[in-house]
Amino acid sequence: MRNRSVVSEFFLFGLSADPQIEALLFVLFLVIYLLTLIGNVTLLLVIRFDPHLHIPMYFFLGQLSFLDLCHSSVTVPKLLENLVSERKSISVEGCMTQVFFVFATGGTESCLLTVMAYDRYVAISNPLLYDQKMNRQLCLGLVWGSWGLAFLDALMNILVALNLDFCEEQHIHHFICEFPSLYPLSCSDVSANFTALLCSSILHFFGNFLLICFSYIRILSTILSISSTTGRSKAFSTCSSHLTAVIFFYGSGLLRYLMPNSGSTQELIFSVQYSVVTPMLNPLIYSLKNKEVKAAFILLGLSADPQAQILLFMLFLVIYLLTLLGNLAMLLVIRSDTHLHTPMYFFLGQLSFLDLCHSSVTVPKMLENLLSKSKTILVESCLAQAFFVFATGGTEACLLAVMAYDRYMAISSPLLYSQVMSNQLCVRLVWGSWCLAFVDALVNILLAVNFDYCEDQIIPHFSCELSSLFPLSCSDTSISFTLLLCSSVLHFFGTFILIVFSYIRIVSTILHISSTSGRSKAFSTCSSHLTTVILFYGSGFLSYLLPTSGSSLEVLVPLQYSVVAPMLNPLIYSLQNKEVKTAMRRLLRRYVNAFM
Repeated sequence: MRNRSVVSEFFLFGLSADPQIEALLFVLFLVIYLLTLIGNVTLLLVIRFDPHLHIPMYFFLGQLSFLDLCHSSVTVPKLLENLVSERKSISVEGCMTQVFFVFATGGTESCLLTVMAYDRYVAISNPLLYDQKMNRQLCLGLVWGSWGLAFLDALMNILVALNLDFCEEQHIHHFICEFPSLYPLSCSDVSANFTALLCSSILHFFGNFLLICFSYIRILSTILSISSTTGRSKAFSTCSSHLTAVIFFYGSGLLRYLMPNSGSTQELIFSVQYSVVTPMLNPLIYSLKNKEVKAAFILLGLSADPQAQILLFMLFLVIYLLTLLGNLAMLLVIRSDTHLHTPMYFFLGQLSFLDLCHSSVTVPKMLENLLSKSKTILVESCLAQAFFVFATGGTEACLLAVMAYDRYMAISSPLLYSQVMSNQLCVRLVWGSWCLAFVDALVNILLAVNFDYCEDQIIPHFSCELSSLFPLSCSDTSISFTLLLCSSVLHFFGTFILIVFSYIRIVSTILHISSTSGRSKAFSTCSSHLTTVILFYGSGFLSYLLPTSGSSLEVLVPLQYSVVAPMLNPLIYSLQNKEVKTAMRRLLRRYVNAFM
């Protein structure tokens, strides 16, 4: 006989225990949630009342908006409550309910994205028979099938979980309840639960992902068979929004669920992206470059609609203020606390300064344009912005490679670390990063200064970058394009290869450590840097590898790269870093005592 537990509630300790950080997070997530509600409700109303949008594609899009409303409303309100509450608890019943709906809505969205991929394939491969094949009965059947399959899958998993007994340890190292977070708290045998969840994930999520890949292989094959370039471009443009949504959903979702459930910074960042940010982005993705939707209602565009511009202005202003506060606080803490006068935090201070510079180059002008009717920038100012965007981005790439080398030395040679990573070497590495990036940017921008520009001066972007200027020039840009390509390959890909090589050596060193606690401690010193690298290079490579066409994906990825990432870096290095949090508390106490 086993004694059944009497646990009545769990405690969600996912994001932070610091009151100042919690207040900032509350404001940020509240703004994101309000934008999620406004964006998705507006899109639903537009699709409902405009007869031009009563076609299968927009019927599925309406279902996606409804799903995003449900998914974010299951998680974000409780998250906001816990951020302003001292007792961050949730009842066992409430936790189980949240688990069920998170799994069910996520599974339904996975199925629906697969249905939408099939819809795009039929529209491109059989345009004349599209209305007959994608009739109303089939569309309703596909949507109800998606809901039914996902809810049945979630119901079977939750019924098995209801029989679990829970131990005294009730702390969930996450901001929401999910199956992987509950299993470590159980005193029961969870092997059957884990097997059921694994099978559901493989069949449901990976299965849908493979079906989407198969649909796009067929779509790509059909597009390549189209003779005219304009025809191919038009055909692919009908898929760009869906493809962007798939990348955001599966990219963050798979990374989140493939990671071990440890409450690490990376896991939390990907969970926030998956559960909080993505539902807000989908209305943007489907409206930024969708003429049919904008004809009905220009939703949250970065250009024309005054109401949308005010909402975006508020969002980006909050993000920019948080970026300034977070990075300035990090600089102040590192400068004033002697315990942080080590190479690791010296480089982190340089990273915070770079993030301040990079965001200040782009965001203020973007905020000005959101409130201005004349969204212009002088040619000289545009070139200056392009120079500093390139230079600060290049410096950050070099600095991340330097920080990877620093982590390698700290793990592989801890006794010689202070001698090898001397102050002189650290200063030289930082100055070398700045100089290399600025010389690279200067050479590229000097060639662009001599461009002649045609009458069409519209840049389909929120900031000036070299790649955005080439299509506007009447001059021969082949030399400049070749130079930019070589710079990107040598500078960004080169530093990325150095980082990968450093982490191969780090992993090799960690695997030679005998104790599990030693390996865990060694890897924890790299987790924050690794998260920053993933965010920087993931969005950065997508931004520069995409063709300059003003597509939804091209607009949203640079937002992540230029606006969101500089705000996240201080959070990444403080949420799970005991030394930084302790230093912040010491600094706050010092200021409080000084004013009392």
